Amino acid sequence: MTKSRISDYTSLYQLTKKLGTVIGVWPYEKSNIFYRLVPYIPMTLHLIISLAIFGYVGEHFPNIALVSRGLSISTSFVTTILKIVCLKINHKDLTELHEHLHPYFNKLLKDSKLSELILKDVEMFKLVSWSLTICVATCLGSYILTPLSFIISCYIHHIEITKYPLIYPCSYPWTITSNGIVYQIHFVFETCCGLAMFFVSTSVDILFPFYIFQMIAQFREISYNITHIDDDDDDNSILDKCVTQYERLMRCRDILEKIWGPIILWSVTTNAIVLCTVLFQISKMRSITIVKGLLLVAYVGLKLGQTFIYAWSGSCLIDESEVYRDAIYAANWFGNKRLMTSIVMMLTQRPLTLTACNFSIVSVKIFITFLNTAVSYFFLLQTLDDKE
Repeated sequence: MTKSRISDYTSLYQLTKKLGTVIGVWPYEKSNIFYRLVPYIPMTLHLIISLAIFGYVGEHFPNIALVSRGLSISTSFVTTILKIVCLKINHKDLTELHEHLHPYFNKLLKDSKLSELILKDVEMFKLVSWSLTICVATCLGSYILTPLSFIISCYIHHIEITKYPLIYPCSYPWTITSNGIVYQIHFVFETCCGLAMFFVSTSVDILFPFYIFQMIAQFREISYNITHIDDDDDDNSILDKCVTQYERLMRCRDILEKIWGPIILWSVTTNAIVLCTVLFQISKMRSITIVKGLLLVAYVGLKLGQTFIYAWSGSCLIDESEVYRDAIYAANWFGNKRLMTSIVMMLTQRPLTLTACNFSIVSVKIFITFLNTAVSYFFLLQTLDDKE
């Protein structure tokens, strides 16, 4: 069982590291200048295409359906820009977080007593991370395949195409000749934007639960140590280690809030708006093709998955923090006055929670709020459309 879980963790670690390395956000101890400049490439691509999509929104502003479609896509590109900015600005803090968690986790893996304990639930973290990655790949792949399938279908049925479609609803300040070299360049450009979005979204989104999992492992270690204090043990040294480790975890919590707090708050808000616009687009469709249906399902799943992975990870950390407090209370402290005093002081600590910019606690409750907001916005759009 332990070997299987180690294999699952290795798979999770390799996935997170490879995706982060491609986009230049994995916190290597020593990196050259070229690696540090890599994140600016997707940032530039997404800034250009966001402006092009906003141009499309401006041209079709009276049409709610077209405007909602353009805004739902543009917010995704703006979100990726925000993710890169947050990680680049806080690169030193991210490196510190990695140094606090990753080497220590590898040390715990070598301990035969703790390896199975800290790898508990690794299958769930692996499943959530891989599911989100596959969902993002499916969604972006469907976007690219939609215009290609249309072009192929027209060629098969000998239908003349007057205007070749692009991947995203964009309005460029120049004319794009149909099926010319200019069209091909724009198609390749938008494909590159989609690939960049895949690596940015997946790497940043699954890096958060990866670090949460490593923090949970440290909680489980100190819970184990404090519940296995015997009369022959040096209880002072064990308590000192637990307190020091808890302080380190609080520092890791602060770094996570600093880096991912704005990302989580922005994602929850915009994903609710995007989800309601997608539902509104579906309600206006008379017929849905297989490719279009696949795209819509993947896109809705993507927005739900991105919000859920943050909310669920935050709840996992809170739950493990509560388990740690229960472990403190269950320790062998009865009859030892000096130990009793330390235990009482440790019990006064609140559970370790993550907040998004001091606005809301990151937990499953924020996911429920996100769903309620999306449904409310959907009914609002329907009301506005009925009035028109």
